[in-house]
Amino acid sequence: MIAGTLDSVDSLATKQAMELLRSFMALHFPDFKFRIARVRRPELSSEGRVQPSVLLLQAVEDRDASHWDFVFVVTAAELAGHYSPFCFAALSRPLDAGVFSLSLIDPIVAGVEMEDEQRVELIAKRLSRLMLHALGHLAGLPASQRRDELLFHPAHAGDLDKMRSLDEESVETQRMAFAEVADQRLEEYTRRPTNRWMFSLRAAWINRREILQAIRGARPWQFPHRLSRLTIASVSTVAILLMTAEAWDLGLSQDGLHLALLVLAALWVTTVYVIIRQQLLMRRSRRITEQSVVTAVSALGIVLVGMAVTWTALFGLGSVVSWLLFEPELIVAWAGASELNASRVGWATVFRMNLFTASIGLLIGALGASFESQHYFRHIIFVDEEI
Repeated sequence: MIAGTLDSVDSLATKQAMELLRSFMALHFPDFKFRIARVRRPELSSEGRVQPSVLLLQAVEDRDASHWDFVFVVTAAELAGHYSPFCFAALSRPLDAGVFSLSLIDPIVAGVEMEDEQRVELIAKRLSRLMLHALGHLAGLPASQRRDELLFHPAHAGDLDKMRSLDEESVETQRMAFAEVADQRLEEYTRRPTNRWMFSLRAAWINRREILQAIRGARPWQFPHRLSRLTIASVSTVAILLMTAEAWDLGLSQDGLHLALLVLAALWVTTVYVIIRQQLLMRRSRRITEQSVVTAVSALGIVLVGMAVTWTALFGLGSVVSWLLFEPELIVAWAGASELNASRVGWATVFRMNLFTASIGLLIGALGASFESQHYFRHIIFVDEEI
């Protein structure tokens, strides 16, 4: 998908990159027939830097409408990176998509003077290698430390010139992944689904490995660091609760069943709230497909795991603070309604209290997450690699 308009050099380079991509795939994967289509979206032109999440979501709409397996977006605009100071490409396993910028792989950006024909050839090679790297990433291949391999993570545009090969193990792994992708989709051999829930469950089960890869690739364990507003709101809430006598009284008066239900409710409510608030599952088409189910379940899983990690961090922090700062006598005095005895205050008491504070903290923290930029939040959820 060509987003916006390209000048003559970029247009020719994009066409050549597609041919290089086609030739490489035909050479290394002769058992498959690859169809590569090009679609123009001039209305997506943007001045300056563009958010990858905007182009990725448009790409998903085109992917679903055209029944593509993968979709790549090429733009002349510079991409706004959130993990590194520059961004050649943003890749998304949950969406089976990638966005590529031509601005930083053009040699003139580095101050290199050359003829237009040489520029076209160099940009085409670099773009094709970015696309081949993306296909390997979307197929679940791990990163490589060898500079001559396509799965190497380039530090600058010059590194792309050396990336040209795949080892035999990577080729075989990618071939197996392509075989799964090439299988008939669920909606293609199932008549019009009468039960959307049953269709979704079947599609999620069939693609469980891809969903787990997408969740792992999004690194949800970094949520507390990346989503600073959620973390600040949650930690502040936990601190206030721990310093409030009424909170200790209320928390320790709950039995085990109510605390367990509170934990589960906090995880589920915050996950659903964030997904709705950040519009992570908004789609124009109401038609349900196997790919749309994988995207939705992956997003749900990423947010749920991220919230669980944040809850665990809050629980651990609260437990340490409670054990270090609060003497048993003080806890007994604050939790008057719980009929505690100072001699019986121990880890079990601290454990129960922090089940309560971590859950309430997460619920309040979700409000902080709702103030995160929608573009940034979508980037965190969907983009699992910036090149």
